[in-house]
Amino acid sequence: MTDWTSLFARHVATLVERYTEGLALAGYHGVLIPAGSPDRRFQDDQDYPFWGSPFFRQWVPSRGAPESMLIFVPGETAQLVHYQPRDYWHVAPEPAEAFWANALDIKVIDSPDQLRDCLPQDLSSFALLGYEDDRFSSWGLGAVNPPELMHYLIWMRAYKTPYEQACMREANRIAAHAHQAAADAFHEGLSEFDIHLRYLAASRHRECELPYGNIVALNEHGAVLHYDDYDREPPAERRAFLIDAGASFRNYHADITRTYAAGKGDFADMVERMNTEQLGIIDEIQMGMSYGALHDAMHRRIAGMLSDFDIVRLPAEAVYDRGYSRTFFPHGLGHLIGLQTHDVGGWLTDPDGPQVGRHPDYPALRLQRTIETDMLFTIEPGLYFIDQLLGEHEGNADFNWPRIESLKPFGGIRIEDTVLVKDGDTENFTRPFLTSKH
Repeated sequence: MTDWTSLFARHVATLVERYTEGLALAGYHGVLIPAGSPDRRFQDDQDYPFWGSPFFRQWVPSRGAPESMLIFVPGETAQLVHYQPRDYWHVAPEPAEAFWANALDIKVIDSPDQLRDCLPQDLSSFALLGYEDDRFSSWGLGAVNPPELMHYLIWMRAYKTPYEQACMREANRIAAHAHQAAADAFHEGLSEFDIHLRYLAASRHRECELPYGNIVALNEHGAVLHYDDYDREPPAERRAFLIDAGASFRNYHADITRTYAAGKGDFADMVERMNTEQLGIIDEIQMGMSYGALHDAMHRRIAGMLSDFDIVRLPAEAVYDRGYSRTFFPHGLGHLIGLQTHDVGGWLTDPDGPQVGRHPDYPALRLQRTIETDMLFTIEPGLYFIDQLLGEHEGNADFNWPRIESLKPFGGIRIEDTVLVKDGDTENFTRPFLTSKH
């Protein structure tokens, strides 16, 4: 049984160390971290779904705490000013749960106007991290989102604490259960919309609680990388199903993709092969290697698939050398994941903030850092039949166009797991919960 109290206390201790170091490097006495405020729709009395700042959510496991603020000064217990309005129109934000309440000094307010009185009088040596607000302009802050502090903390977010790892294992368990329900719905012949509803029910998430909009794509829709236009009626013929859908647990995310064939045949064989190649590239992960090099190695594997399935009429090495794999695998192999689905910091070269910029060969690659222990990232190779990209090679005799035309109605393939690097080895957070179906 997970000891959440102990894990969270150790997590906060790690945050104290990181923030103490970051504040010293940046030259600030303390930091204010607002959760943020709900954003209202234009000329409406309804708010958009609220998502608190990731800096705030790393300290506070609450699902939502708008108008609240975390205050940290090195040498003092971190303080949470927790806004809990007296309101009979809406449900107030949940109070602190027992497992994390004792790790912070919590002060409850029932009006945002009370917030300033809970803070130190002189804030000239404080930095504020997160959402900017007109209310803060009169507080005499030392800085708002100073880059030197932001870069250091973003850099450190790539290294997940044991508490964060435990949350993400649980998020993967929840998402995997929902994926199985969605796969069953596909084989039952349901529409994209109804598969999506089945997923929501199994995950026990409202749509606004998902870490990102589910991709529920039948047949050729799988060739749209971020497809989110769910058909209400099932297609006349079921050929393929690609689902990219996640879940959240205590602010930490899962991101899982699976592809299914409706029956036996070449596409089903390609899905099986992609599963093998995805597991194979995970086995290649080594501490100290560049994630960019791992991505490049995956392109060699995709080139092998294109050759072996007679999609490109060349040996695998020639497919790779001519860059044809980029037409069929146009996105990155993966990304950092945690408080955000596409967690930040993937292009940083060190804690001081320099970035490498877009990869010269693979501009869609979100992660280019050196792989180190306690990093969590996704591995999500894909192979798609995208008209726009294929059109750039129209008339190219290297491409087996009749073969490609026969595969276009299936859309594409993507298989995605989340992987932890630990002590020179890897732990797959997804496969223990989603092994029988890929």
